[in-house]
Amino acid sequence: MCMCAINRLFLNAEKFITGRDWVMVLGDDSSLSNLNATLLTLDQFTNVIAPLVTGALVTWAGLRETVAIFGVASLLSMASKSIFLRLIYKSNPLLQVKKDKKEDVSADPFANSRLNESAMHTYWRQISFPAAFGMSLLFMTVMGFDGLAVGYGSSAGLPEYIIGAFRSFGSATAIFGAFSYAYLEKRYSVATSGLLGLVVQQLFAVLAVISVFLAGSPMNLSGYFGNFTVNGWWHDLVHSFDGNNNSTNANPHVDWKHFTSDGVSLESIFVFLIAIASARYGLWCLDLAITHIMQVTIPERERNTVFGMHNALCQTFSVLKDVLVIILPLPATFAICIFISYGFVTCGHLFFLYYLVKTRSLSTVGKKSSSIREENEEFSRL
Repeated sequence: MCMCAINRLFLNAEKFITGRDWVMVLGDDSSLSNLNATLLTLDQFTNVIAPLVTGALVTWAGLRETVAIFGVASLLSMASKSIFLRLIYKSNPLLQVKKDKKEDVSADPFANSRLNESAMHTYWRQISFPAAFGMSLLFMTVMGFDGLAVGYGSSAGLPEYIIGAFRSFGSATAIFGAFSYAYLEKRYSVATSGLLGLVVQQLFAVLAVISVFLAGSPMNLSGYFGNFTVNGWWHDLVHSFDGNNNSTNANPHVDWKHFTSDGVSLESIFVFLIAIASARYGLWCLDLAITHIMQVTIPERERNTVFGMHNALCQTFSVLKDVLVIILPLPATFAICIFISYGFVTCGHLFFLYYLVKTRSLSTVGKKSSSIREENEEFSRL
């Protein structure tokens, strides 16, 4: 686990350099959205094929042999990636210099004083801060297709292949969202594509909240809090890490005619999984829009600092989400996690709307990029 943590640290650093900094040099304003969408599409595509490849290798070769295969593949991948990154760096002179290096002191009289300011203050004074902070709030949610949603689906009696199908559908909607963002940003504006993503994610987040009131929902707040004791809560918390006690039925009996699993309706869990899988379309439209805003508004000399602080905030909210589920580990209380998640998602959306109003970008929503350019040229002539 320690090695995985170290690997994650350097992997995030590499993603910042290539996906947030280098991409600004390798592309231009007209191709930036396409490059961001392409990187996200490749990432989501690997999420689709990785479980299929892993399952096939485990079935065909066995667990120990699969681990050995992935170990060798990781070494080869690391070596080839190092070679390719070095070739790209050497072949492009612009990657070896800072565009605004000469502007640090001459154009910005406060450049020397800003060298001593904290990373948080650098992050806070950016024009894009409201949008960026709103994006970090989206990480405080259980309505994402991670292990929490998989565990919730398993506890409801869904077979593994159904959960896997939903995960693939979620990755497919994310890829579709990435392509839609590139199309809309090119023909309209970043504000239009971001606002579309916000509306879509908000609608499906509401649907996820509604799902806890449908038939088959395990929500039982009155029964849980009516019998709540600190000792009982501590017992549930400790034994939630017990794999034997926390295991679900490996072969649930699903009656598709009556749409039940072991006699329990599947209506609630199906609506929930459909909602969070479909919401990924809006999530990635909004994610790419905010990333684009940050890339074009943050000075190059501060880009890595700001994106590093931004990732730290995102991971902090992600950890808080995990802590929330640890505190409320039972399916009967998962609805509380969904309600809290919806509150954070809505707050994140409000921060993005505030950014659009603050920067007067809301007026560009729905307008074609050609008309926006004409208006900007006319305003500059005045």
